[in-house]
Parts: sequence; structure tokens; C-alpha cells
Amino acid sequence: MNGRSTGEKKRLIFVCTGNFYRSRLAELLFNHYAAGPELPWIACSRGLVVNGQLKGLSAEARNYAVSAGLDDAAQRNPRPLLVDELAAADLVVLMNRTEHVPLIERDFRPVYRSLLSRGAVRTWNVFDLAPPRMSWGAEPPPSQPAASATEHINFAVRALVAELAQNPQGSQS
Repeated sequence: MNGRSTGEKKRLIFVCTGNFYRSRLAELLFNHYAAGPELPWIACSRGLVVNGQLKGLSAEARNYAVSAGLDDAAQRNPRPLLVDELAAADLVVLMNRTEHVPLIERDFRPVYRSLLSRGAVRTWNVFDLAPPRMSWGAEPPPSQPAASATEHINFAVRALVAELAQNPQGSQS
């Protein structure tokens, strides 16, 4: 895909709105689970609307990571998605199709379309927490309770790790 040397890991980016909860938890879980089967993949996470209001990692993601026995070292502040990072990705997971496809189309159309043509984009259907953490205007997007969202992310990440363990190159069949 991106002409990596044999020892270099492939890059996975989990993308959500604020890079505060969903994508960050997915990043922590993926890197933890991928270390077991020694997958040639490394994950990071970024946000499409990072405005500086959110700091650190959400309490829900931190609590879930700690309860799962994960290192909660991801105490950095949310980071915005950059075009160079997106272009260098081997696989991109948008945490919610309805919420994130319009944003990535708006801000990263050429790179996003290139990734789509290579089969390097996945979209999940994980909603943000209830109540929404960011100001959305008149009509907030659908949301789900923290217990449901964290388990949803965990299940989806485990399925992705299992898939990549079967096909480390990550190409979709």
C-alpha cells in the first residue's frame, strides 16, 4: 500500500469528532490487543473537530482502560487530523459513518477518496456519549450510554485485530 520496508509497521488511524473518547479508546485497545499476536500494525487516533475545549482523555475512556488493565498513558490532549497523516495511513477507521463521512469529505476529499479507492477506509457506527460533549447547535447527533459505547468499541476493535491477524496486510476480501 504505502511501500513500507519489511520491518516497518502499517499505520492505522481511528478518527472521531473530538479525539477525546471514541477514537482514543479504540487506539488504546487496538495497540494493546495487537501486541499479543504481534501484528505489523500500530494505531493512532485523531479528531475532525478539535477546538482546544477538551483536555486529556475522557473519564469514560480512562476508566474503561484502567478497568481492562490497560496502561492509561494516553493522557495527551486531543489532536486534529492532518492531511499528511491521513495520506500516509494504511487503514482509516471512522468511528461513526453518519457523523464523520461528511466532515472528512468536506475537509480531506482528495485524500479520503484516494483511501476509499484503495479499500483503506472502514466506517463503524459508534455514537458519542449521552449527552453529547460538544456544542452541536440546535439538533445534537444520536448518542449512546458510556457502558454501551465502550463495549461497542471494544468488540469492534477485537474483531478488527482478529481480522488483521488472519490478513496482516489489511486488504479487504
